[in-house]
Amino acid sequence: MQNLLRPNDFDNFIGQKKLKDTLEVMIQSSIQRKKQIDHLLFYGPAGLGKTSLANIVGNMLNKKIKYAQGPLLEKKADILSLFASITKGDIIFIDEIHGINKNVEELLYSAMEDGLIDIVLGPEGDQRIMRMKLPNFTLIGATTLFSKISQPLKDRFGFIGKFTRYSNHEIISILKNSSKILKTNIDIKALKKISSYSRSTPRVANNLLKRCIDFLTVKKMKTINLEIVNDAFFKMGLYKYGLTDQHIIYLKFLSESFKNNWVSINSISGIINEEKTNIELEIEPLLISNELIKKGTRGRQITEKGISYIDEWNKENKVN
Repeated sequence: MQNLLRPNDFDNFIGQKKLKDTLEVMIQSSIQRKKQIDHLLFYGPAGLGKTSLANIVGNMLNKKIKYAQGPLLEKKADILSLFASITKGDIIFIDEIHGINKNVEELLYSAMEDGLIDIVLGPEGDQRIMRMKLPNFTLIGATTLFSKISQPLKDRFGFIGKFTRYSNHEIISILKNSSKILKTNIDIKALKKISSYSRSTPRVANNLLKRCIDFLTVKKMKTINLEIVNDAFFKMGLYKYGLTDQHIIYLKFLSESFKNNWVSINSISGIINEEKTNIELEIEPLLISNELIKKGTRGRQITEKGISYIDEWNKENKVN
């Protein structure tokens, strides 16, 4: 179902206008000059459409795409296997490209820049180099951790595109398109509620829509309305802005124990029993974007808005 909701062309890809405009120009230039399009690097939070846009580039150029996951490219043999099967004009898409083993990353440099890979053969002291000549290709990299990519690798991309969060209007448009594809009726109040819980992310919005369709189906109703959405979100443990129980536990800890003080990430991790990496990547971004907490050199501090949020949550959930 997820592939069904993926847009296949720029006209149906909502949002990221400047990024789309640039890519359309690059594609048209590539076609008119009969030259391979430059290597592309997309970065931004998960679920914003990096893979979808890579697919559209392939569709517009009528080129095959070979997919790979960065963290699975651990050995030189993995890199060689990836490039050995490509033909002239192919596109290689590496998702989470920051996860490539740094010991083999250098093989990409000459591949991207010169279309060559040098392979060292034989035991130490009696080594020789075999050069693999590659056909023209385009590498599209995608990452959620741009800072983790080395500068030499960044420098070999002809265009680096940043994906930004979507507006409520854009998310509602995406949901309308998705509901049509899924042949489901939904009213405007329900659309707005799903959008406000979507974390400004199309993937999250579409997943929430599908869960509401589940509730619609079981209730044997014809249209997703606000009542169905509220029931679905309550049973899924979703709260205002799309917060989950993890976010609530985090905010309650800061509100009840450190209301006017800063607290270190290590203290938060130990007390709420969450890994530091999970807190920084999965919990805090949504809290920061909604101005519920502040992040600084002294640690984290809940804001007045965050305190009000927890007070309201406690009342709604009848917590003393």
